[in-house]
Amino acid sequence: MSSLIHIDRIQVNCTVNDQFDAIALAAKPLLAQGCITEDFIEAAVERERTFPTGLPTKIGVALPHTEAKYVLKESISIVTLKNTIVFAGMGNPKESIPVQIVFLLAINNPEKQLKILQTIITIIQNEKMLKKIKDAKEPQIIYNLIKTFL
Repeated sequence: MSSLIHIDRIQVNCTVNDQFDAIALAAKPLLAQGCITEDFIEAAVERERTFPTGLPTKIGVALPHTEAKYVLKESISIVTLKNTIVFAGMGNPKESIPVQIVFLLAINNPEKQLKILQTIITIIQNEKMLKKIKDAKEPQIIYNLIKTFL
């Protein structure tokens, strides 16, 4: 998983209007680096409408992603938000989850995606770790925190 995360794919303390803006913002560095196709963002937004990814952790987290056909090079983007935005709940789409951390996954191997999700779940179940990620003032801090789990 360490090869999937790079400092230049981590954005901190961002302001967005809604969950779809958050997905587009998280996808920006992946698109610029040739990791995803042009259609990835629209596909991820559409998937989010149908299969929401908000998780009701102490500090809300969302894990948007989409189909492998939109992934050119496996990667993960991380965005922390200055403002809280609402994602629908992963297990309960009627639930509104206030989210401040977004992990955008661009993975084309289903087995690998499951392992990555398990690692991210381990990270976000650690309340102190979540707070450190949310409060980080620069990408390097988040990168260093996440590397300890890889």
